[in-house]
Amino acid sequence: MFQEINERLAAKKVELRQKLHREHNSKKLREQHEQEVIKLQTLHKKLQSEQQDVDKLMGMSFGAFFYSLIGKKDEKLSKEKEELLQAKIKYEAVLATVKDLEEEMATTKEQLSRMSDVESEYADLLLQKERLIQAKRPDLVRVLREYSEQQSQLEASQKELDEALEAGRATIQHLDKAIDKLKSASSWGAWDMLGGGAVSTYIKHSRINEARDAVHEAQKSLRRFERELYDVQRESRIQIDIGEMLTFADFFFDNIITDWIVQDRISTSLQQAKDKMEKVIKLQDELLVERKVVETELGDIRHKSLDLIEYA
Repeated sequence: MFQEINERLAAKKVELRQKLHREHNSKKLREQHEQEVIKLQTLHKKLQSEQQDVDKLMGMSFGAFFYSLIGKKDEKLSKEKEELLQAKIKYEAVLATVKDLEEEMATTKEQLSRMSDVESEYADLLLQKERLIQAKRPDLVRVLREYSEQQSQLEASQKELDEALEAGRATIQHLDKAIDKLKSASSWGAWDMLGGGAVSTYIKHSRINEARDAVHEAQKSLRRFERELYDVQRESRIQIDIGEMLTFADFFFDNIITDWIVQDRISTSLQQAKDKMEKVIKLQDELLVERKVVETELGDIRHKSLDLIEYA
């Protein structure tokens, strides 16, 4: 008697939770975007300053004349070019993050635009159900409403857990790739420090660039995983620690790229990546346990609701 309306209400409740989740995502994305834009502007000024320093030494400035006079122009120019390269790499890394965030913001905005009528549609379904129950079985109004609400909440929780698990799997894949690239960079760095020559230096630089790209993707996945975990934690029985989820990528850009090829920084960042991997895997295990609990509870409440309706 009530099965169809219950299913429609449960589905609409899931949509309402999805909308709330995406509104939270949209707000967090805007905040992150604002922070990254400010950082990008600062780095752009730094890049321009470093470029000017290089241009002065390569031109006919007093500074260029002075360093030529004392025989240290090449040394000074090499140092300024290295600083310019460091500034350029950091600027490009943040620029890529800004573009990623803008793409995510556009996607979320488009999703929300398709969900503008969800609240009114849910309210209409509630009214239909209330009238149906009052007409057929007014004594069941309170009990069925409780079952319906519990089922809707559990289905929404189940979907959020699935989304968090999916984001966790993607994060593990990206962290695994970053670890692999950092290991390679560490190996070539050690060989280069032992006098590997120009070829090993070139390969080492190449591996560090690959590690930098892999870390960027891992950072992007961690941001998504963090947002999904926020929604799971809001309703979950487990307490999920999502603090400092992005420190690994920040550390990498702030230390490896600044110091460029310092071997101990590569090793430290590799350990940071392994620590993040361990933490994400642990969270995945806890999410799977929670998913099974919710699945069991959902089956129980569906059975109770169906029994009540069938035997009413």
